[in-house]
Amino acid sequence: MTTFDISTSLQSLYDLTDKNSDKSLYLAVVIQALLDVSKPKLNGESNDIKLQRDQAHAWFFTSVGVTCEDFKTICHYAGLEPEKVRSFAYEVVNKGDVENVRRKLSSLIY
Repeated sequence: MTTFDISTSLQSLYDLTDKNSDKSLYLAVVIQALLDVSKPKLNGESNDIKLQRDQAHAWFFTSVGVTCEDFKTICHYAGLEPEKVRSFAYEVVNKGDVENVRRKLSSLIY
């Protein structure tokens, strides 16, 4: 399995997945969830943004149930180890350099 490291942002998403379009799709799901969970809280933001942030947080950090199984399945199809992705998500959410991380993540999928 691939370890997820933000320093790989110098490569395209497709290159990270060995030219496998299915794997690219699942990796993009993980990256989008990282972007959603790390979205800064702003005064007056829409309820949709709050909901996306909350859903992404639940997806990464729920330890039992369907949401947890979905997370593990997506990580598996993306070629990522779920616990490493969880640890990375925790670091993204709780460390000070969120804007830089978000910029690098965005460059992978946009």
